[in-house]
Amino acid sequence: MGWHVIERHYVAVGPAMMHYLRAGSGAPVVVLHASPMSSRSMRSWIHALAPDFTVYAPDTAGYGQSDPLPSGAEEPTIADYARRVLEFADAVGLDRFIVAGTHTGSKIALETAVQAPDRVAQLVMDGLGLYTVEEVADQLAHYTPPIVPVWHGGHLVEVWHRLRNMWTFWPWYRQEADRRLADSIPPLEILHEMALDMLRARPDWGLAYRAAFRYDGRAALERLAVPAVLVAKEADPLHEHLARLGVAVPTLQVRSVANADHVAAVAAAFDRTLDLPAAPPPPPVVHSGGTSRRYVATSRGLVHVRVDGDPAGRPLLFLHGSPGSADSFDGLIRDLATDHLVIAPDTLGNGYSDPPTVDDPEIGYFAEVVAEVLAAMGLGPLRVYGSHTGACIGVELAIRHPELVSGLVADGLPAFDDELRRDLLENYFISLAPQRHGEHLIRAWHTIRDVQLWWPWYRQDVEHRRPTGPSDPEHLHRLVLEFLKSGDTYQASYRAAFLYPSPERLAQLTVPTLVCATPTDMLREGSERASVASSVRFVELDAERDAAWAVRQL
Repeated sequence: MGWHVIERHYVAVGPAMMHYLRAGSGAPVVVLHASPMSSRSMRSWIHALAPDFTVYAPDTAGYGQSDPLPSGAEEPTIADYARRVLEFADAVGLDRFIVAGTHTGSKIALETAVQAPDRVAQLVMDGLGLYTVEEVADQLAHYTPPIVPVWHGGHLVEVWHRLRNMWTFWPWYRQEADRRLADSIPPLEILHEMALDMLRARPDWGLAYRAAFRYDGRAALERLAVPAVLVAKEADPLHEHLARLGVAVPTLQVRSVANADHVAAVAAAFDRTLDLPAAPPPPPVVHSGGTSRRYVATSRGLVHVRVDGDPAGRPLLFLHGSPGSADSFDGLIRDLATDHLVIAPDTLGNGYSDPPTVDDPEIGYFAEVVAEVLAAMGLGPLRVYGSHTGACIGVELAIRHPELVSGLVADGLPAFDDELRRDLLENYFISLAPQRHGEHLIRAWHTIRDVQLWWPWYRQDVEHRRPTGPSDPEHLHRLVLEFLKSGDTYQASYRAAFLYPSPERLAQLTVPTLVCATPTDMLREGSERASVASSVRFVELDAERDAAWAVRQL
């Protein structure tokens, strides 16, 4: 199997954004993942097919990084998901293509072929569920319990072990000897990816699952008019469904394959003799309002950028704090987007951006990346808002590239004495490496919760308590997911912020600057001291004068 560079892209599908992976060249193939995963789970397929095809692997609507289908009175159906696949094909410029999928993705691919036989040149399915009426009722009742955040984070471990069960029993909630699967639990890194995919599915991780359970695959096969191949490996719980077809489908080939030959057998099912036009280049993302997302290539890696607001609005660069991403500040970004065009990159090593390319980067490294993003997007000069780590990056950007910054708000600047700095560098960071029983998820949850209760979070005594309570479980859940998205690379920008000489650098600023902090911000006193020492205006924020107010003062 060859190794190919996998590109990451977004494309607008009406008012929604779809995220997809792309690799290879030649005739187009669209591959659809299983529930409740994302396109990341299709990487082995992508590498197997890219030598012969241009492979597109979109995140199903509501999963991965794709926006959900429009909400309605009824839950979405497989037909709805298939229509979104065809809209995706339109958006990326595909006329005729091969469509393929695994499990839920197989049903979406099948329905896509049924809806558009003139556009689908071939259909490849890996596992097709053909359930009895009793099985459907049982699975609808038990398979997709909601994920309900709880204050102690136990729902994260519940998700982790639900996924382990999905590789151990069929169905996962029938924990009996005769329900054991002849399969292995995936490596911890893969299981962690799956857990994140399940946790971030919107608005309900079970929507596509339930659509698949309800879908009548036999009826769809009877309407199938394109060449098709159905494959299932021996360890797949849907392998036994190969014998359940019960319908004659002249265009369908059925293949049982050994576990070890699975991916190769799937790749071999694709017809390489079809005369299909080569796939076009990826279309650019054009922001037309609302929220859009894109990737921007820099010399130091790919940067994920969120854009909100009126394209004609006054541009504002939003630099998030650590740990987390731009999405950690969703509420503030939406507020500012009412009268700004907000450009919010994920700092390298955070969110969906690449990790830094050097060890122990300094704040200047991150500032130069931001400057490259602005140049690539044709932006500047513009207002800049930065929170904590983002405030450091904003200060350094304004010093190095004053031509890009018309004004700066630094919300909470780290300014530590040597003793506290040493203590932070030694104790602040935790490992997010996946562990067998999901302990890393609980560690992440309680670290974020403890940050809201103590400063520093690991000094849990009366002297270090903060006058604050924790976020409600729903909000804390969102913050923890943004933290987990980054993995251990979150430490790089955080460490750079702890080492940043804020007071000295503030004195070098030549652009209009406002430093601010709330009374409960652990960096409030240091921010004011650094401001006074540098003759920069400081404002204490409150309920009436919040961060959005501070930006609007520039």
